[in-house]
Amino acid sequence: MEMDKPMRCAIIGQHPLRFPWGFDEEDESCGKMKMELAQQIMVLRQNGVSQFLVACDCGVGLYAAEIVNGLRATTDHDLMLICYTPHEEQATKWAPYLRERYFTMLEQCTLISAVCEVGAPDAQLQAYKKIIDLADVVLAVYDRDTPATGSAEDRALAYAEGQHKSLVLLHPTELTTKQISAAHDAR
Repeated sequence: MEMDKPMRCAIIGQHPLRFPWGFDEEDESCGKMKMELAQQIMVLRQNGVSQFLVACDCGVGLYAAEIVNGLRATTDHDLMLICYTPHEEQATKWAPYLRERYFTMLEQCTLISAVCEVGAPDAQLQAYKKIIDLADVVLAVYDRDTPATGSAEDRALAYAEGQHKSLVLLHPTELTTKQISAAHDAR
């Protein structure tokens, strides 16, 4: 690996409706999950990750982007947030408070790119695949005990495993982490 190549981390997670608190970010469990997500981002940063990539989803991607932008603004100006949106109209139907946070995140990020044309099938999955392909490690907020639904998020985690990416799995309610190295043989 080249010495000057930046280390990149893709951050993905289950859709908010798969978490017990749903979209209620005031819920204590959601707050604890966000704190652990911030901890994991800081651990990755200490281990050399300088670029964090998100697919700009309205859950974990947005939370992570806000955490990274906060770190960039206050203490770590060399940190980069790279946003790959599924398409330009992504937030059109989101609740106004989420849309406002989304556009603030995009204004503050280091780089932004749309992956697909509006209306492309599986655009969210394509955005997840793009950030996974570019990443050295994938941080996933994911409960493997909940049955997979075939969602873009489920398929993205399976894709990351299939690409033999190093994974850091953060359980959203137990707040435990499991590290799976790139050399791990995906089941």
